[in-house]
Amino acid sequence: MTKLTSKPILKKASGILAQEFAIPKDIAWAWVTLLLSQEEQRRDSEEKRYSRIAEFEAWIVGLNLPVDPKNPESGAVSPESVKNSARNVFEWPHEYIFEEPVAAKHPDSKLTYSDTITKPILDAVKDAGGADDRLRLMAVLEGYAKEGRDPFGQVTAEGIEWKAANWLEGDKCKLLTIKTLNNRLANLRKKGLI
Repeated sequence: MTKLTSKPILKKASGILAQEFAIPKDIAWAWVTLLLSQEEQRRDSEEKRYSRIAEFEAWIVGLNLPVDPKNPESGAVSPESVKNSARNVFEWPHEYIFEEPVAAKHPDSKLTYSDTITKPILDAVKDAGGADDRLRLMAVLEGYAKEGRDPFGQVTAEGIEWKAANWLEGDKCKLLTIKTLNNRLANLRKKGLI
């Protein structure tokens, strides 16, 4: 089986995770779908896929998260609250799966990135002499954060906080950890940026 590349399915999955509230089963389906899209797939049986979805759904339901106040009967919960709970337990698929750098129109024009964290990671790879050592790269990125460089916030025990392009004062920052850095590096490699 080749890697899942069906854009409509991936967009649908990403859309579910971007909603304010969604049903746990839908969140679990979207989560598994996006995770599988990032892996070179072995021939996972449908049974195995459904068991992974059921495992995530049971975990989400077990979190006892607040339900949608507008529709409490639906059992819908906030994908964002699931994501925060998942940070240190499971991998969470990242929005950047769909964010491609804008192609340069002219050799002299600069590349722009739709994700504020991409350029600092590329800079860190450069500053680390092209090294792919995640601990070294995290140390370089922590240095950037301590210098007060955008888009970074605080360096915490869990990782480095950073602000997405649509971040507003008072919003929760995203978190860059060794695990999420690894995913981002893999994605940048796939795009031929490193």
